[in-house]
Amino acid sequence: MKLDDALKIIGLFKKEGLKNKLQDLEKLENTISITDFENVFSAAKIIKEASAQIDEIVHASGIMLAQSIWLTENEIVKYLSLGAGNHKGKFDFETNLRIAEFKFGKWNKSSANGIRRRGYFSNYISLLTTNDNRSKYFVVEDKVAFEHFLKGKSQWKNVLSKNPTGYKKLETFLFDNQMHHLMKVGEIYNQFKEIVCILDFNEIIKKHK
Repeated sequence: MKLDDALKIIGLFKKEGLKNKLQDLEKLENTISITDFENVFSAAKIIKEASAQIDEIVHASGIMLAQSIWLTENEIVKYLSLGAGNHKGKFDFETNLRIAEFKFGKWNKSSANGIRRRGYFSNYISLLTTNDNRSKYFVVEDKVAFEHFLKGKSQWKNVLSKNPTGYKKLETFLFDNQMHHLMKVGEIYNQFKEIVCILDFNEIIKKHK
């Protein structure tokens, strides 16, 4: 089976939405033949294999695309981290003038986005708390949704509860700045929002068009 054929089969299987399709099957009122199940299973496996490490490819290609457009005349790239989890104490993109972290993906409007909130906030805190005089940027693909979270009432200790390193970084940073009374994500963002620039990835790309 070719990838194009696999995509068509899965598209027909999902139709109006996978959730509705699975709910219909769970009712045991509607069935599909064994042959259909075999085709769907085979198609899904082909797509899964084709999309292996796709998030890492998106991350790497997005950074390379951004840096080819973003650099100013006197800016020199000092360090790039294109693979997931490659850097320790480094950032995705470092030049003589700035440091930046990148996050790609859309926030789900119908869910709490717990994993995404923890991941994004951890990256944001790494930038916020690092002792570096270069300009700091957090490049995201869904700025509106992320800033909505940053301005919200979530308790930062809850968001970072599964990230002891990030938790300690922020706790120390707040204590050093005599702001240990700040408990909410929105309070921290409002107090220190000038330190890290939240930038929409699409705004960088527009400069090329």
